[in-house]
Amino acid sequence: MARLIAVTGATGNQGGSVAKLLLQSPNEYRVRALTRNPDSEAAKELAKLGAEIVKADLTIASDIAPALRGCWGVFAVTNFYDPKILDDPVSEERQGKDLAKAALEENVQCFVWSSLPSSSKLSDGKLISRIYEGKHHVDNYIREIGLPATFVFTGNFYENWVFRGHVHYDKEKDVVEFRQPIVLPQSKLAMLYVEKDLSAIAKAIFDNWESKREQLHHAYLYACNARLSPTEITSAIEKISGKRAIYTVLPSSGVPDRDTMFELYNSVGMYPGKEIPDENVLKLGVKLHSVENFIRDRLLPHLGLQPKT
Repeated sequence: MARLIAVTGATGNQGGSVAKLLLQSPNEYRVRALTRNPDSEAAKELAKLGAEIVKADLTIASDIAPALRGCWGVFAVTNFYDPKILDDPVSEERQGKDLAKAALEENVQCFVWSSLPSSSKLSDGKLISRIYEGKHHVDNYIREIGLPATFVFTGNFYENWVFRGHVHYDKEKDVVEFRQPIVLPQSKLAMLYVEKDLSAIAKAIFDNWESKREQLHHAYLYACNARLSPTEITSAIEKISGKRAIYTVLPSSGVPDRDTMFELYNSVGMYPGKEIPDENVLKLGVKLHSVENFIRDRLLPHLGLQPKT
């Protein structure tokens, strides 16, 4: 019998990628897509693919338990940049804890939590970003209540080049420009192709939960394929597109906590001391995708360019 998986953020980048991959295995999984707006085009697309669409607002605690009822598993992600909570960033932590509490009450067997470590610990208290701290506090809560879960530390999204407009093509100058706040040209970021790799890691956890529960329970998996600097990224864009590519450092993202996060990358990097890719992810049979894959699959079509022949 196919197991029912609830997916939060199902109309977004992370949740959407997980939902769509699980929907490709209907004999193994059914997907309940949680969304604040069931009438959105993204929700309608998931419904066409076979997902059950359930209206649930994570800022309303009473919405959550009914939305998880009957679910064997949950892929849980919260969004610091949600415009509904941007003026109250602590709301993200409350959402994560409410999700975990409801999952425990509803006897969820496998809870996959998209998380980040403590920026304060990484920087010895010098750089504190609530983007990191809120998720980290939820990790601690999950352990405290004994919820069966795996934590997934995500890399910097390749998709941001498209969704956040970090990379654009200037036709007049015939130049591809990569623009990003704060991050210095040589700073190494752990990178993630969300659509291909985060989804595969989440599915691998669900697939292997019963046979490898001891290894996966409260374990940390790093969802990243490589460490790359902006300079290495522009070199890859040049190699594949045949166009000159440049990197420009912007002074600010406009979001103080995000700026602090980028300053953290310059100071200590992402996941210092951890070998990337994560051997424990590879042991689950996940085949990770490279920066070249993303450039060919998503970036060049978005820019209206073709790979160099």
